[in-house]
Amino acid sequence: MRTGRFVSPIVAGALRPFVLALVLSLSFTACAAPEVSRDIVEKVLKSSWDKEASSTNAKSTLTLNELKLGPATRATLQEVQVEGIPDNSMVTPAIVDFTVRTYYTSGTQAVRRVREARVYKDKMGEWAVLTGSVKGQDTTATE
Repeated sequence: MRTGRFVSPIVAGALRPFVLALVLSLSFTACAAPEVSRDIVEKVLKSSWDKEASSTNAKSTLTLNELKLGPATRATLQEVQVEGIPDNSMVTPAIVDFTVRTYYTSGTQAVRRVREARVYKDKMGEWAVLTGSVKGQDTTATE
């Protein structure tokens, strides 16, 4: 028997799976994807689409109708090299259904769009939404 051991081999063998599970759970928690919410997506989309009226442009506002979020994954090589998403970012796929209303003096035009999108944090740590391919037909209505 060796001296200087604090834990018997039987106890060490029993503790090994517990310690491994603890280390793995802590490592997954540390690199967990930031939580994407409807409010975040709506705020980012509004920052791009909401415009005040000016001498050359009509006022426009965005309304988020529906949002479907998928599971977050690491950015792919395509997303990093072609679309400019930061390397090692967590990207959440989404389907966004939104309506943009443009207020003209003669009336209001509402265009409903459904798009695939990716939600991620940009290089400055701010949320960003990259809209992609069209899902279905855009519809335009006069209100």
